[in-house]
Amino acid sequence: MLRIGDWSSAVARGGQGDVDACEHAVQWAGPDIGKENGYRMRTVVIVGHDYCRGFDRFALLRVGSAVSLETARGTWTYKVYANHVTPGRGAPAAGLYWGDLTLQSCVGPDTGFSYLMRV
Repeated sequence: MLRIGDWSSAVARGGQGDVDACEHAVQWAGPDIGKENGYRMRTVVIVGHDYCRGFDRFALLRVGSAVSLETARGTWTYKVYANHVTPGRGAPAAGLYWGDLTLQSCVGPDTGFSYLMRV
């Protein structure tokens, strides 16, 4: 379960079809949640379309915002340290996944990222 303030969504690993289904946040890439290590480029990447279930908030979270991820193995808290917007929707994300957790969604005609470190 992904929690941002009073908003939450289930998270499941998946691909583009899962993102398009708009049922839950999708772990697009990275190790199991809780086993990430941004310093070793082992970043958990969670995505969602900006027009689905509030996933638009992923791209432009305020620096300092807290996000939690809860799994059967435990609960982890992360804080936003930066954001980035790159031109184009569905833009290639190579080199744009950073930190322990990256949240990604579109922002208008572009693609946005919030970067977080586990606390």
